[in-house]
Amino acid sequence: MSNDDLYWLGVEIANGVLSGAVLGGSYALISVGLALNFGVMRLVNLSHGDWLIVAAYLCVALLTMIPGVAPFWALAVVVPLMFGVGYLVQRVLLNHVSVQAAERRGMSPLYGLMLPLLVTFGLSIVLSQGMLLVFSSDAATIRNELSYSAIRLSADLSLSTLRFGFFCAAAVLLAALALWMRSTHIGRAIRAASDDAEVAALMGMRTSHVYGVASGVALASASIAGFMVGMTRSFQPFDGPPFLLTAFGVVVLGGLGSLWGSFVGGVLLGVVQVLAGTYAGPAAQQVAGYLLILFVLAVRPQGLFAR
Repeated sequence: MSNDDLYWLGVEIANGVLSGAVLGGSYALISVGLALNFGVMRLVNLSHGDWLIVAAYLCVALLTMIPGVAPFWALAVVVPLMFGVGYLVQRVLLNHVSVQAAERRGMSPLYGLMLPLLVTFGLSIVLSQGMLLVFSSDAATIRNELSYSAIRLSADLSLSTLRFGFFCAAAVLLAALALWMRSTHIGRAIRAASDDAEVAALMGMRTSHVYGVASGVALASASIAGFMVGMTRSFQPFDGPPFLLTAFGVVVLGGLGSLWGSFVGGVLLGVVQVLAGTYAGPAAQQVAGYLLILFVLAVRPQGLFAR
């Protein structure tokens, strides 16, 4: 192999790694809410992907109502709104069917795990059908000027400006959440409830409120991910489940409940998928991702950074 061939092979691999890492940042942004839900409440929220699409549609609706406004201003409305929705859904619905509630009623642990799954699955169906009713089945997108711009690192290396921005957003969001969990009263309360909800309640903590705040933060982060989805591709009402599967894969790789594990797992999954697509064709991307997840589960079933 000549020097030129080695050079272009190196450039191709470097482009694949950089593009995969940036794509992995988007995966991390999609999965952080799911990781937070499970880490705090041991709740696998099957409606997580649908909430992303709801947030994306809300952003589109706001930008349609107020033309000429920069797309990022939609987050100033959608993020607090989704936080409130997450808090209400947790307090009104999910707190009554959580594992802890089932245990207090003397139900079996298996029933306590299945009940939240069934409820969030039903919520997923309601959300997708509601979006179909309100927004129709037409594909939507958030129009922006950054979709086709790139950051050129050298003559042969470049990155998507938009995806790099969301990679940075994922890192900043995770750092902010980690700092919030360690430095604020409500953050420490969330960690305490995650460690032992019964002891936290005996110490006078209102665990229902704590769970509501955690769920609100999870949906607020999901709304940022939904905005990212709308900026980078078109979407429809039934696009939620594929994003849920991606989030599951990332959370399993990083370790259930680990926020930074989700970031590392997302980057790892993105790099493997892009390299597989480059050298084995687009059809190999998903296969390579699932093989990676199976390998990690075989070697370290609890994930890479499980607590």
